[in-house]
Amino acid sequence: MVVAILTIFLGALGTAAGVQELVVQGILNNQKIPLTGGTLGAVSGVLTISAGVTLLCQSRQAIDLTRAAALAGLMVAVLVGKIVWGLAGWPMTIVGLGWPLFLLIYFHNPSARLDAQ
Repeated sequence: MVVAILTIFLGALGTAAGVQELVVQGILNNQKIPLTGGTLGAVSGVLTISAGVTLLCQSRQAIDLTRAAALAGLMVAVLVGKIVWGLAGWPMTIVGLGWPLFLLIYFHNPSARLDAQ
């Protein structure tokens, strides 16, 4: 349950940051890279929220959705973080890389995790 709730919280933070970047830098300042990065961040955040909700509800598709959200989050963190475009700061880059990696490792053997719940 803790993993699901943290996944929802971190997804909400990623969504808020993505929407802020999208609106302020992308739309209001008419810049293409923040527009693209903000959109990717917002979509990845919503996907992470939905993965957390399915984990909380213990749905059958929770593991697949969590893996998809983690892979999307990793790609967005690499693009938007300090590695490629540099739109996000180091703390967001570290969390954006660390949490999806944790989810991929934590749910590597889903049968053991689901049996324990």
